Amino acid sequence: MSSQNINISRDNVQGKCDLKCSYNFKYDESNTTAKNNGVMISLTYDNSNVSPVTYNNQKYNVSKMVITSPSIHIFNGSNAAAEIFIEHNPVKGGPNLMVGIPIIASTDSSTASNLVTELIESVATNAPSQGDSTNLNLTGFTLENIVPKKPFYSYTESETTEWIVFDILDAIPLNGTTLETLGKIIKAFPIPTTGGSLFFNSSGPNSMNNLGDGIYISCQPTGSSTEETEVEYSKNTTSFDLSKLLESPITKTIIQFIIGFILIVCVFLAFSYAYNYITTGETKLPAMPSFTKSTS
Repeated sequence: MSSQNINISRDNVQGKCDLKCSYNFKYDESNTTAKNNGVMISLTYDNSNVSPVTYNNQKYNVSKMVITSPSIHIFNGSNAAAEIFIEHNPVKGGPNLMVGIPIIASTDSSTASNLVTELIESVATNAPSQGDSTNLNLTGFTLENIVPKKPFYSYTESETTEWIVFDILDAIPLNGTTLETLGKIIKAFPIPTTGGSLFFNSSGPNSMNNLGDGIYISCQPTGSSTEETEVEYSKNTTSFDLSKLLESPITKTIIQFIIGFILIVCVFLAFSYAYNYITTGETKLPAMPSFTKSTS
């Protein structure tokens, strides 16, 4: 890799971008077709009825996924064993959004590592040579289980591409056998990843950006490390929580008093009814006190 490639490292962070690189996603399950391009594995992803990604208030759809070995990014001065990155196209125009996730050699296991292992093994079996393609029958395959819910880095590669890259500490672990298999079916190919300033989002994906009924935070990239927000108040309403009111000690006391009073009245009426029936043999309700003034 060229020395001009951006180095994904905490030491190179120029500032925070918790607001300016807000990344929210809800990926659906998908069928996928893999193609062995010789230097990378390309994978398709089904379009959903609702755009699965919002980045800085812009909607994005998944265009494709790619696996390379080694990684195209440098992490703390070195390439990772491999990398998976996801290309997103904007719905209403603007730069593409790329999401990069490093892959490391490790004996650890996770849902993401199990899915990626199954994917690589399927390609090695059914599309081992350059130009081969195969339909992958992966149960429950979704990027929801691959993209980490962890802090990430952000940088702008050009006017047409924005990058989100996850830290090497949150890489997908694959065992040595799987990585060896990957190295046999694709070859290393250097892809430039030059960019400007590197920023860090400590909140990670799917951080809350809806603050309540009619109140939203708009996060727009400005190219500066200073956080800026534009707050829009669409309406002013008063919230009424009945459940909290009913839990109030004063409310409980009033309700208990009302219930007690009703019970006393019911008992009095019952005794009066019984007394009238025993003494007169008639079933009539007791006379209720009159609230009108007597006239002479």
